[in-house]
Amino acid sequence: MEEQNGKRRIKIKVKDPMHPTSDPELENQADASASQASDLQNTGIPEQSAPVSSDASVQSEPVASAKPEEADKQDENAAFADLAARLGEEIDSDPEAVPAEGSAAEEAEPEDANAQVEQLKAQVAELEEQLARARAETYNLQQEYSGYVKRSKTEMSAHRTDGQKAVLQVLLSVLDDVQAAREAGELQGPFESIANKLENTLETNFGLTRYGNNGDEFDPNVHEAMMAQSGGAGEPSIAQVLQPGYKVGDQVLRATKVIVNNPD
Repeated sequence: MEEQNGKRRIKIKVKDPMHPTSDPELENQADASASQASDLQNTGIPEQSAPVSSDASVQSEPVASAKPEEADKQDENAAFADLAARLGEEIDSDPEAVPAEGSAAEEAEPEDANAQVEQLKAQVAELEEQLARARAETYNLQQEYSGYVKRSKTEMSAHRTDGQKAVLQVLLSVLDDVQAAREAGELQGPFESIANKLENTLETNFGLTRYGNNGDEFDPNVHEAMMAQSGGAGEPSIAQVLQPGYKVGDQVLRATKVIVNNPD
């Protein structure tokens, strides 16, 4: 604002941020008229006696003072703040924008949760299947081991029995000599005690027994007929033992060789 020859010239250019293309000079003219009227009232000069130059809105001189510039900046800041507030109200006033995002997120979360649940169920099923297979394999191994132990015991017992039979088979010739000496009356003195001890040891520890006597009923399963003769009545019987037989338990180690007496 500047006074010259009783006239005031005012030039304030402020652009409206909402309407940047508007002409600020028209607004400055109205503001200048209002300011001139107020200054005339303060000085006591009637409003009609104060001429207003038409050049106030067309031409102005640069203002040296910094106060109008500060006022312009404050007005611009206020206009921008008002614009920002209006834009914020328009964004907040949209009722469907945020709920749409929220609903999409809520729909996505259950789908993700269901997918995770299905994935976990598949993993659990796979682990259960692996566990069942492992248990089946363990059971098969246990059964195989039990069968192996049983077979080993049976085979071990059979091998032991076969070994014992092989040893006893070799000793049968010695026992035959002992029995022949006994029947001839030549087994006397210390040899008789040794022979008796040997026979008792074999019977006690290995179950070896001698069988077959004259007059016993003939059994083809345990007796071997070397000769046959007729005579007598009833069932066939042993007329004479040619070589005694031996058993190990119920198994025949060697059959008795006999002469059979067949009835007439």
